[in-house]
Amino acid sequence: MGAERLQEIGRELRRLRTAAGLSGVGLAARAGVPQPTVSRVETGRRVADPEVVARLVGALDVGPAEAERLLGLVREAYAETSRRVDAGVSFRDGSGVELLAGARVVRAFEAVVVPRLLRTADYAAEVGAVVDGSSVLEDEGRRFVVVMTEAALRTWPGSGECMARQLARLVEVSGLANVRFGVVPGAGVPRVPLHGFSVYDDAAVSVETFTRELTLTDADEVRAYVEIFEGFERAAVFGDEARRLVERAGRDLQKVLSSIH
Repeated sequence: MGAERLQEIGRELRRLRTAAGLSGVGLAARAGVPQPTVSRVETGRRVADPEVVARLVGALDVGPAEAERLLGLVREAYAETSRRVDAGVSFRDGSGVELLAGARVVRAFEAVVVPRLLRTADYAAEVGAVVDGSSVLEDEGRRFVVVMTEAALRTWPGSGECMARQLARLVEVSGLANVRFGVVPGAGVPRVPLHGFSVYDDAAVSVETFTRELTLTDADEVRAYVEIFEGFERAAVFGDEARRLVERAGRDLQKVLSSIH
């Protein structure tokens, strides 16, 4: 029943937003919440705090009776779903792409593969996860902080033939004004990197697994991932130092490929 009420709330919020002539971005700005939060509520998913939904309702300037009706639905829905063990967790395919499309600040970390935002088509095909981030990175109004380990520069999928272009892409992207690109040298990681992840506007975290994508929106979990990312960021080098590590990995790759052929 709680899930059905969440769906009803989402439909009502979308109807009111549309009637007010607002986009999801416009409503988010009015309510002071990240845009992905609006998308999450409108698609019938739970957010960490029902007060966030109340802020969205309040930003729509609906009448007192309508507002009270909606807030009643919110209270009932969140009371019914408060004991769900998966609250704040989603396995819905494509949620990471949606978050990426709406986020203004994206932070990504990878330990073994190139972060998907920076992957070339050939590299993405080799690792089985095709995501084209080129158009997103071109939006100068958005900010991206991408950190990877040096090991990821030296982990070559398939034959390794895709790596020369991929490493060149990293050097190219590192020069963009809205991208902060860093590499954690050697084995100097502040903690064991169990998996890669991306943080979107401090509102959600996505984690790629072999079989699916996990999205976390619980506030405490998101906060923990932000702190973990900041630890990797502090351990990384940026600018010319990062580019030198990428270029050195490229030279070593050519030596290996030459010895094979």
